[in-house]
Amino acid sequence: MRRHMLLRSRILLFALAGLCAFAGGMVASRPSRAGRFDPYHKLGVFTKVLSYIENSYVEDIPETELMYGAARGLTEALDPHSRFMDPEEYDRLKKETEGDAEITGIGVDLEKRKRGFVVVSPIEGSPAFRAGIESGDVIDRIDGVEAGPLDWNDAVARIQGPAGSEVVLAISRRGREITFKIRREKFEVKAVEWRMLDDGYGYIKLRLFSAITDAKVLEGLQDIQTRSASAGGIKGVILDLRHNPGGLLDQGVKVADRFVSTGLIVRTVGKGGKEMDRQMAHPRGTWLGFPMVVLVDGATASAAEIVAGALQDHERAVIMGTQTFGKGSVQTVMTIDGCGAKPCGLKLTVSRYYTPSGRSIQSQGITPNVVVEATAPAPDGGDAEIVRERNMERHLRNEQGEKPEERKRLTDHQLQVALDYLKSWAVFSKQSVKKG
Repeated sequence: MRRHMLLRSRILLFALAGLCAFAGGMVASRPSRAGRFDPYHKLGVFTKVLSYIENSYVEDIPETELMYGAARGLTEALDPHSRFMDPEEYDRLKKETEGDAEITGIGVDLEKRKRGFVVVSPIEGSPAFRAGIESGDVIDRIDGVEAGPLDWNDAVARIQGPAGSEVVLAISRRGREITFKIRREKFEVKAVEWRMLDDGYGYIKLRLFSAITDAKVLEGLQDIQTRSASAGGIKGVILDLRHNPGGLLDQGVKVADRFVSTGLIVRTVGKGGKEMDRQMAHPRGTWLGFPMVVLVDGATASAAEIVAGALQDHERAVIMGTQTFGKGSVQTVMTIDGCGAKPCGLKLTVSRYYTPSGRSIQSQGITPNVVVEATAPAPDGGDAEIVRERNMERHLRNEQGEKPEERKRLTDHQLQVALDYLKSWAVFSKQSVKKG
């Protein structure tokens, strides 16, 4: 059995080495012909190169290292999300998609692009996040070593390390260089967390789509429902997909299905335009009857984008935040024997996906219904100069108290705006009822 996944090509530089789905089946012992060329004819070139290296290269290179290097070379000719994984990396991958992840490292999500190693996002609460690493930062040097010429594994090995040790990263950010000294730690990243923001208003944070994500979302909804009983039921829910790199495709579909009762959730199309799969919503177990806001940002990717796209197309939720990452492809991870005591893995892009309305978000992302930047705009300095009634001499005193009522605001600007929208919806809905 194969399980599909949606995920950026990246590494989380800790134990979380690449959230994705995997295939339980083995790769066929003899691959099918690739259409326009015979792979076995091409193996002659590979055999000759291998022979020259083994017989003439100045140093002895382990056979396993040569084989892994060759396999990585094949996938490097493909899209950035296809990747060969050695036994250690593949073993970590399988463990991490089982549930909450225990991480050792700095907690940063990277991609290798033309301009170098780029930070897609720091993991919330991680050492990198606390140090101030931001999405879009480009790593120039790792402990003084130029990062550009390094291959993927060498760069990762230099950034990874045991808890308690430090790594120094020189970062390029919007034309200036910043140096960070970050201490590696061991910490846990929970797939889903939730809490109440106000009476009847619940908040669910999805950090990744592992095997337990949908079950945890349901647990969170049930808890929010219980806590909202005194307020007359759930008044609104905020689903936070910011900094969510994706993960298991089936979990993304299940989460979307929690809030959509009928219709298409996602459609995948493979090689030659052949439709691979069509996932539909089911009315049973659907949570309706309250408004929703889904928070997204530039690090919202893959399975997280499928959820946002489905809820947006079905008009089940208002999508708020900034443009998403734009990964519109699906990967399958296959188990490969012959790597010793533990198997290797191959993550291969096998299809593109489309939202219910037929949109491909590949390299474009999802445009929010309401664009809200991560930080609040600077206050208008001129507002402080406005003379109000309370500033006038001999003004009548307010018998109920002179001090204006202060609204308690969240430090998270986007989350506060989302909560404001939900509360405004309650006001508008009452007006609609009165008009009717």
